[in-house]
Parts: sequence; structure tokens; C-alpha cells
Amino acid sequence: MVKVFIGISKLSLELSEYHDFKWLNEVEVFAIIDQQDSGNISFGIIENDERYFIKYAGARNLEYTGDLQAAINRLKEAKKVYQHIDHPLLIHFIGTFQTEQGYGLKFKWVDGECMHNHWDFTPFEKYNSPDSPFVKLRKLSLQKRISILTQIYEFAVFVESKGYVMVDFYDGSILYNFTNYELHICDIDFFKKAPVFNDIGEDFWGTTRLKAPEEYRLNDEITSATNVYTLAGLAFAFIGGRSDKSFEKWEASISLYNICTKALESNPSDRFETISSYYHQWNQALLIKNLGHNY
Repeated sequence: MVKVFIGISKLSLELSEYHDFKWLNEVEVFAIIDQQDSGNISFGIIENDERYFIKYAGARNLEYTGDLQAAINRLKEAKKVYQHIDHPLLIHFIGTFQTEQGYGLKFKWVDGECMHNHWDFTPFEKYNSPDSPFVKLRKLSLQKRISILTQIYEFAVFVESKGYVMVDFYDGSILYNFTNYELHICDIDFFKKAPVFNDIGEDFWGTTRLKAPEEYRLNDEITSATNVYTLAGLAFAFIGGRSDKSFEKWEASISLYNICTKALESNPSDRFETISSYYHQWNQALLIKNLGHNY
């Protein structure tokens, strides 16, 4: 393990091997996220009195065991995704930069807490610590949580309209500001233009908490129906019993529950074919009062 001190603020960064971060010496680094397994290391920086978010590939942190050039290439492909998907909820992409050993993307900084902040909270703490963003989210009113889900679904419909499939979309892609109740999407690096196929097998990108069955099967097509499965899984995480899909753990109406359980069918053809059709049914159900629920 190599410990590197970077930036004028002299924060430390732990790496598997040395990497020259001299390009950060002229800015103030106020945040480092170095525990990702994607091959990226992220920084919060202050430059000319403005705050920015940097996503960088080319340095090997302790979590990444893959090929560094592959990580760089993935980030170069991600640049195209951020250029093509311009949505108000998405963090604002500014541009790219090249170093002697790596490649980076630069974004405007947004204040918010990540819903899967694994670098600060263990899996147990995520669901139990009062300081965990996820616990704070679950303490919001049902109305606010449904509003968050609805905004996420609006974003997903927009992505679908651009011809993209949301690969590796999960709660770690979601930022929420609990002061002004503002939502942002922060990570769409692996989104791909359709058609998309599972070329990896059971280790295909994504969290096991939200992956559809086809995301475990080599050569299966990954479609909008796959995304519908993930989006419904988020609903159970935000307003249901997470892995317990029973109605007893569900906080909203039976109409919303039935839509989400349909979206979680094992066979993609038994789900909603598109995100837009799922979203339409979701919105229709919000108009229905059922079992004493307003939502």
C-alpha cells in the first residue's frame, strides 16, 4: 500500500501503487472517494473559488484489481454518455482532461448525500445508523419518498428516449440534499446505447440488490424491461421492505404495489416492456386512494 498526499490541503490517498497527482497541486482538494471498484477515484476540488467534482482513471486504488487502461477507456466512453444525456437531474458535465498517466471527467459540484455511501457506512450501518443517508431517506414522509422515486423515473424515461439502457444504475447513483430536498443523479458511466447484451455473465455490472435475472446470464439481452426491474427494486428499497417484497412491509397503495411486483417478474416479457409504460402506470396509480393511503 502506498499513501499519497495530494493538493494544497494535503489530504491523503491510499493506493496499491504510486501515482503522480501533481496536477492536483494547484487546487484545493476538499473530498476524496477512493474506495470504488470501478477503477475510478473521485475528488472534490476548489478551483478559482468554484467547486467541482472530478472522476479520474489511471491510478490503482486498493479496491480495483483490473486493467488500468481498461478503466481509462471506460471513462472515455462515459464522456459520450454524459454529452448525450443532458437532463436537469444529472450532475452537470463540464469537460475532460488528460494527464501523463490517466484521464479525467470534470463536473460541477452539487451538495448532496449518496444513498449508498459505502466508504463511510458499513452495510449494517447503512440500514441502522441515524447518520446514514439511507436511514435519513427512510425517515422522510411517504410523499417525499414517492416524489423522489417519481423524479428518478422521469429521468429514466428520458434516458430511454435517447436510446440508452441504464447499466449499473443503483442507489449509489443517487444524491439527495436533505436541506433543500433536492435530488441529483451522479453516476451514469456504464449506460449504453441499445442493443446491450450481458457479455460478462453473473458478474455483469450492477448491485445484487437490484439486478434482474438476465443480468446474471451470459449473452442475455439487457433491455428497458431490465431497467424496469431495477426501478421497481428501488421502490421497495425506498417505500417497502427492501428484500422483503410483502405488502405488509409496503407503505403505499395496493395499486403501486401491484405495479412494482409486476415489474419484478423473473421473465422480462412478463414485466413492463418499456420504462415509459411502467412510469405511466405508476403515475396513474398515484391518483388512486386505496387501503387508507393517499399515495
